[in-house]
Amino acid sequence: MKSSACLPALATVASATVGLLVPLYEYPTGTTATADWNALIAAVDAHPQLPFYVVINDGNGPPFSPNPPSSMPDWAEWIDALNKRSNAKTIGYIYTTQSTRDYATLTAAVDQYAAWTYSAGFTTNATAYDIHLDGIFFDEIDTDPTKLANNTNLTKYAKTAFASRGGPIVLNPGTAVESGSESLFDLADSILQIETCYTNSTGATDPGNILRCPTGGYKPFTPSLPASLGTNATRLGKSSIVVHDVYQTWSPFEAASLSSLETDIQSVVSAGVHSFYFTTYGYTANFTSSPASITEVAAYAAQIQNLS
Repeated sequence: MKSSACLPALATVASATVGLLVPLYEYPTGTTATADWNALIAAVDAHPQLPFYVVINDGNGPPFSPNPPSSMPDWAEWIDALNKRSNAKTIGYIYTTQSTRDYATLTAAVDQYAAWTYSAGFTTNATAYDIHLDGIFFDEIDTDPTKLANNTNLTKYAKTAFASRGGPIVLNPGTAVESGSESLFDLADSILQIETCYTNSTGATDPGNILRCPTGGYKPFTPSLPASLGTNATRLGKSSIVVHDVYQTWSPFEAASLSSLETDIQSVVSAGVHSFYFTTYGYTANFTSSPASITEVAAYAAQIQNLS
């Protein structure tokens, strides 16, 4: 396998820095999980000019009772580690159920995340970990214009609550913003407009009979897909792309090649988006698995942009 230390010379891109939006929805205990978190932190340290936006997702997010949740000691040292690194931003996960979840519940969730300051942990003498979050990730956003007012108010609320933290506030419809809701680009720091699967084995299931890549209007990622976001540079600069299941086939399993991953990342960075990520599987494990490990994805993103 080609290591990140000997990556080939890649085409450079003259634009604003494209960061990594990392949906590491992994509870940070156990050998596999802590290896993933350690790999993330190592990647943050290895590329100090590359922005990392890390989504913190404990049990699908708040409202929590108590707040912070009783599980916080498990998370505290990891959030603290990210907060100590200037190129990492921590953002709290909140689901919206296609923008239908009760507005008061959603704003209460924002308030809870905004209230996080310090927490004890389980490490000896570690009684004051910095667990503040910098922004919010609103999942399952529906950009139908009939929901624009609700989405607008929610985004404004989060922007105000986190005004002193530097953001970002990210909306995730997973698909392109619908006509009539373009004003969301004026409010959000980024909108995840492409959340898709890499594999062309649409409808494939894994050994647990879990559908990896849905059928019906689902477009597997290709290097041409970022072009579907249009040419408006401002909106592109506020768009994100996340691609999961970076393999050719599941059964028999055939991983995608590093060269194809390089080409895909090149296409995303060249589009001038706000941020992106590729994962070998999903969002809850295997962030050290090839080809789309956090190490390789970060290395390609940094080298393509001539970042240290």
